[in-house]
Amino acid sequence: MEYIESYFKGNNTVEQKLQFENKILNDAGFADEVAFYISANGVMKQELYEEKKRRFREMYESHKVVAMQPRVRSLWKYMAAASVVIASFLLTWFISGNSSSPHQLADKYIQQNFKTLNVKMGSGDSLQAAINLFNSGKPDEALSVFEKFVNRDALNSEAIKYAGIVSLRLNNYDKAIKYFSLLAADSSLYSNSGKFYKAITFLERNREGDKEAAKQLLQEVVDKDLEGKNEAEKWLKKF
Repeated sequence: MEYIESYFKGNNTVEQKLQFENKILNDAGFADEVAFYISANGVMKQELYEEKKRRFREMYESHKVVAMQPRVRSLWKYMAAASVVIASFLLTWFISGNSSSPHQLADKYIQQNFKTLNVKMGSGDSLQAAINLFNSGKPDEALSVFEKFVNRDALNSEAIKYAGIVSLRLNNYDKAIKYFSLLAADSSLYSNSGKFYKAITFLERNREGDKEAAKQLLQEVVDKDLEGKNEAEKWLKKF
């Protein structure tokens, strides 16, 4: 139950989520356990729950009818087929019902926006070289260069931002929060993504208290009309 609950709370990594969903497809017994968890805890969206519960019950009733057949070989054949149908249905149900938690929204944003880095005009060849290192699959080397920029010039907002992003991609959440805090504190920037990126980092780290900290930051982004406001407004509805 702890393993199942961890999935629905969004505490798993992308790899762990895939393993969980594959287990649903390949292990009918495990699919039954997850179905029980759903029934006991009501984790599905309310507007879809009754209809999907009815369909799921029909599948189980069909499964029971097959189990009463006297021929053993036919029994196992139909039971296996029913299990696959149930598992496939569950997988679709789980994904559609849990694809929009705050943690998963942050994870999706990171995957879509921080896979590669783009440099603004006038940032300098050396900064571009560090970006090229990251984009070519060398994030540790890229972070080292970005940090040298920050150490030489504590007001280099581009280097600070990229150092935070690369730290986040390396799962060094504490360091990412440090850099995004520095970025957020720079009042000279016309467009400042520091608070929004810091909220993303809290949601991705997902420790105790992180969700609440992220919610507060997202609310500040909306109230102060900061960069990331559109996403922040949508994400706040998921808390």
